[in-house]
Amino acid sequence: MNTPDAARHSLPDHANEPDDRALDIDQVGIIGLSYPISVWDRARKLQHTVAKIGLTVGLPQRFKGTHMSRFVEILNEHRGELSLGTVPLILAEVQRRLNADDAFIDVAFPYFMERHAPVSGAASLMEYLCAFHAALRGPALEFTLKVTVPVKTLCPCSKAVSQYGAHNQRGLITVEARFDGMLWIEDIVEAVESCASSPLYALLKREDEKYVTEKAYENPRFVEDLVRNVVIALRDREGVRWLRVSAENIESIHNHSAFAQITWPSASPPPPSPIARRRELPLGEWIRLQRAERGVTQRELAEAIGLSASALCRVERGERPLPAEAAPRLARAWGLDEARVLLRAGVVPPALLRRVAEDPEGFFAWAQTAAEPTLQE
Repeated sequence: MNTPDAARHSLPDHANEPDDRALDIDQVGIIGLSYPISVWDRARKLQHTVAKIGLTVGLPQRFKGTHMSRFVEILNEHRGELSLGTVPLILAEVQRRLNADDAFIDVAFPYFMERHAPVSGAASLMEYLCAFHAALRGPALEFTLKVTVPVKTLCPCSKAVSQYGAHNQRGLITVEARFDGMLWIEDIVEAVESCASSPLYALLKREDEKYVTEKAYENPRFVEDLVRNVVIALRDREGVRWLRVSAENIESIHNHSAFAQITWPSASPPPPSPIARRRELPLGEWIRLQRAERGVTQRELAEAIGLSASALCRVERGERPLPAEAAPRLARAWGLDEARVLLRAGVVPPALLRRVAEDPEGFFAWAQTAAEPTLQE
């Protein structure tokens, strides 16, 4: 009587046949496998969830195929906990059983944290979409944790130009992190939420809604603010050595999303040229920085120079020039030299025009000298 093993060995195994097309395959295996897993939380408790799992290997050109069934067999043998401690064991077993140099695992799962409403203290569970990717190339392991955190954002420009209210929306901030030691999902969630206009909650009572609405209004954020602040919040944590942070605002006044992304540390910039020109700030950026230094809001400055807040917002963003009649008012409002402000606004003061007309050759000689680059020290 044939045993199952004997029957299996009597069947042809095309995966073991040679291949003559001379092409390595980067990754081959299974993806989209639903599987129950257990994940440790920061309180050292196990959380049970269901993951979508992918297991793959690199396939050398000499092999026709891989053995798909072995991936599931290995997962079954390690059923249960998936963590920094067990993933290297799983990948090492994949390497051994499939005779592969490189092995990869992707695990995506929902993770829940108990949150308390800010005023009433009402408890509820918030869902965060998490994932990790691990690659074992020879003996070298690379592990990346990915967490997506939903938040509330409020537009700074909308707040500045509106008489009341401002458009706000849900945003999604995704953090990918590589680290030595331990970085908990809770650590990432808390860092991200501290950088948003407001966290989200599954359950809010009326007093909580009031608090969240007002908190968001007092903490407006662009997507640019979100990614920069999250990188700053996480990069100095012990063991963190690489981050990719992206932010998507699902705009409430548009049929598209706003997006920003930072990878830290970034690639090293090219060495500076030995010859460099002095960089002058664009007018809008200069106004914005001057306004921030003086603690003046966009609306206050707009009123002082006779513009609407929306018009000044467009000037600061470089979308339109500063009207010529507003430049002298800006100079007076801030006690600056009017001629310099006019020149920044692209308007040549009449007195300067007269001086140029009186000595055009002298002006051109000066302009040529001033335009020459200076050596960096």
